[in-house]
Amino acid sequence: MTVWIVFALVTLAVAGYVLWPVLVGTRRGQPLPKDATADQMAAQASALSDQDELQRDLNVYRDQLAEINRDIERGVLNAEQADAARIEVQRRILATDQRIQARSQKRTGKKNGTFARPIAIALVLISLIGGLGLYLDLGHPALPDRPIAQRSDEIMAARNARLQNGEREQALRKAVADLSNKLIQNPNNLENWEMLGNSLMALNRPQQAQTAFLEAVKLSNRDGAYLAMYAEAIIRASDGQVTAAARGALEEAAKSGNHNPRIAFYLGLADLQQGQTQAALERWIALANGAPADASWLPMVVRQIEQTATASGIDISGRLKLPSATTPPAIAGNVGPSQEDMKAAAEMTPEERRQMIEGMVGRLASKLEENPQDPDGWARLMRAYVVMGMKDKAQESYQQAQTALEGNKPALAQLAALANQVGLATN
Repeated sequence: MTVWIVFALVTLAVAGYVLWPVLVGTRRGQPLPKDATADQMAAQASALSDQDELQRDLNVYRDQLAEINRDIERGVLNAEQADAARIEVQRRILATDQRIQARSQKRTGKKNGTFARPIAIALVLISLIGGLGLYLDLGHPALPDRPIAQRSDEIMAARNARLQNGEREQALRKAVADLSNKLIQNPNNLENWEMLGNSLMALNRPQQAQTAFLEAVKLSNRDGAYLAMYAEAIIRASDGQVTAAARGALEEAAKSGNHNPRIAFYLGLADLQQGQTQAALERWIALANGAPADASWLPMVVRQIEQTATASGIDISGRLKLPSATTPPAIAGNVGPSQEDMKAAAEMTPEERRQMIEGMVGRLASKLEENPQDPDGWARLMRAYVVMGMKDKAQESYQQAQTALEGNKPALAQLAALANQVGLATN
């Protein structure tokens, strides 16, 4: 209750501070208060003096007109002289009268300015009521404070994330420079063109990545996977719109028989953008149903299917034949943590959670020792070490993967692209 009283007093103080000049401001013509300052009294006296002076001038000019008539009767002025004098006096009377009217309009305008009072009061009341409504909807006065000491883990995590992002971007820029130099010396290296395109995409430079992927398309004799990468770069550069050029590349990739998931996904996106929602869903459902259980892109496709079906009112019940887990695979393997594991992890201290993650990473490393022919497993291990800040272990895992997968050029190319993205040396 105390906090509400404090809020109310502060609000009233601010409202009073804003409205006080509007409510008690002195207007010309009104009597001054007894405690008026010398400046206020001088200003009012000056205004009254100016008004009296104009009225006196007007009275003088009228007397002069009467005097001219008397001079004509006495024979002091002839008719021509009297007309000239009368015109001059009348001109002065008109000028003085205009000045009096201008002063009167000015005072009237200030009186009309009193409409600002109810407007100002209404605006302040609207602000107060609106602020109160927002606070009642979003505020939580009973929420306890969280001292910085209790947020040290979150602060450190945020700092580490910013540091890792900076290091990653720096490594990607270095990789782009190195790959560009290599391609100047050997422009026929397909793998380097692919890595350059992936690095540029990771740096959010899709327009430049188009050039790299187009070179890869030419060198690969228009391989479907590279056509899909080229189309994806066009789509990213076009703010997510599947242009005619991108659709042409995707359709050519589909005819090549390549099963790169980008092909079906972006062709479905093109259908959706053209209003063919049912066709888009058919493509995506077929893609999801044929996906490997540990495909990292599968949850994204499932979300896209569900959102599109819900938005368009299309029933897809029973259409998706997915593996039991539709979330990204856990580090320890293809089976994710159970609800009990997640609940237990939420109750752990940061150190206990770190130990649990290290245990999962260790089990994945042991599994790869038994079955080193697992490119996805090596990729997960490399990412896990980078996230944990163990870059040396990530580099060692990449070198082990190169040895284990020697001869598997597509897998090595994908791992090299990942190494570039996370800032590992690829030489």
